[in-house]
Amino acid sequence: MNITGGKFNSRKVTAPDSDKVRPTLSKIRASIFNMLSSLIKFEESKFLDAFSGSGIISLEAVSRGFLKVVLIEKDYKTAKIIKENYAQLGLTPDLIIKDTLTALEKTEDKFDVIYIDPPYKNTELYNKTLELIAKKEILTQKGIFITESQKGIEYTVPSVFSKFKEKTYGDTVIRFFKYKI
Repeated sequence: MNITGGKFNSRKVTAPDSDKVRPTLSKIRASIFNMLSSLIKFEESKFLDAFSGSGIISLEAVSRGFLKVVLIEKDYKTAKIIKENYAQLGLTPDLIIKDTLTALEKTEDKFDVIYIDPPYKNTELYNKTLELIAKKEILTQKGIFITESQKGIEYTVPSVFSKFKEKTYGDTVIRFFKYKI
């Protein structure tokens, strides 16, 4: 798998050899970051990859120059591969190795972009994550959160947020949300 843009464009990244990790396809990643580039200034923004998996989404954010990029991954073997991928680029990840809900409960940070891609079948994990983001106000007031899910998966989005964009790529649905004005 390769990074699709920015300063590390085309650099190869290793994906974990696991059925637990489902890296986001390159055309989807490129589309997400193209969309974001028209909405925010990367160099002034903080990015959270809430269910990091392979780490490719966070590497895309780093490559494009986000001010700060934080990853959360609970699996130690997967976290080791993330660290190795960052090291190949001469970087050290800001990686939290914990369950996402626990990490979010304890964070004091606020983010301009939050990427949420939990295991597809776990609707309850989407719901709990979104509730926690709203409750703790982890997203900045002008921030954007993005969900990646399998087509047909439904989850509850807290009423303080509104969807402003949705794109479907085969069996994958990407949705963009922000605070209601």
